[in-house]
Amino acid sequence: MTLTARTALLAGLLPLLPLAPALAEAPEAFQGDGMLIVNNWGGPTVDRMHKAWYGDFPDESGIDVSFTSIPDVAKLKIMDQVGNVEWDVVDFEGNQMLLAMKDDLLAPIDYDLIFQLVPEAELDPSQMEEYGIGSVAFSTVIAWNTDEFGQEGPQDWVEFFDTEKFPGRRALYARPKPALEIALMADGVAPDAVYPIDIDRAFEALDKIGPKVDLWVEKTSQWDVLIQNREVDLMGSSLTRTMAQIEEGEPFALTFNESIVEQSYWTIPKNAPNVEDAQKLVAWMMRAEGQRAALSDLPYYGMANTAALDGLPEATLAKLPGAPENAKNVMRINAQWWFDHDAEVQTRWLDWLSRQ
Repeated sequence: MTLTARTALLAGLLPLLPLAPALAEAPEAFQGDGMLIVNNWGGPTVDRMHKAWYGDFPDESGIDVSFTSIPDVAKLKIMDQVGNVEWDVVDFEGNQMLLAMKDDLLAPIDYDLIFQLVPEAELDPSQMEEYGIGSVAFSTVIAWNTDEFGQEGPQDWVEFFDTEKFPGRRALYARPKPALEIALMADGVAPDAVYPIDIDRAFEALDKIGPKVDLWVEKTSQWDVLIQNREVDLMGSSLTRTMAQIEEGEPFALTFNESIVEQSYWTIPKNAPNVEDAQKLVAWMMRAEGQRAALSDLPYYGMANTAALDGLPEATLAKLPGAPENAKNVMRINAQWWFDHDAEVQTRWLDWLSRQ
């Protein structure tokens, strides 16, 4: 991409990342003078998180950062084919990262550079892949209306579907992931035994719980309205959306037990305009202090640097899916399984959902 074309592109993006108060200047290996475009999921919550997380990077490194959305492997593949990749860093969900890897679209993560800035022992090995490193982990949780059930709502998916103990309207996300996982746990499968998914058993389990679901939610933004309008009493809902509404004073509570955690990853397109500076930004985002600041402001996610939890108040840790107490009995999405079976499951899922 020519400098003129890249400048024009940047003019149409979101504003440059607001700068956080400067700390010590970045080490020499992290200095530069270019411009990076980060493709993430957008929205005011993301803007707040990233300002806290690495808002000091431009000021300390000399490398500017701007944003666009939404991560799309098919679009990246087209840009790569025509030799006009516009993104330097992309926040891909696990299955998206695997698809981009299959199409040879990504550069390996420079772990030697990361370890110049962050002790290797601080990073969660489960989030360190060859072509990606953990950005955020997001969760689906069991939530309920406390006006109906008090603080003692259902504590697992078996109880969630116990209509005698917990009568009321139920809602789940209308996607096979995590509906299959939920159905299996409701059928008595332990969180750590869900994978590899027995697809036939999963759909048999869906047949059992399907009549108890009053609303299949198409978009995560619907959770806000459902909570505010009291349209449902029990939900398998987004932790982020639910916690935000609870903090606004809505009468809902949740449990982290048997929550479903899905990991996203920072990735770098191999033909990005500025791979070298992109590696610097990814390394910068692994610092404990930046991740800690983001979690302090928006304590709804999991982060790659385990030291980010150090020093956080107990009230904040209580909200974090990655805090030890909350992460004891969670179910982690297996991105590789879904990459291998998604097409098969999607066809069967659409047929099943059409009959509900």
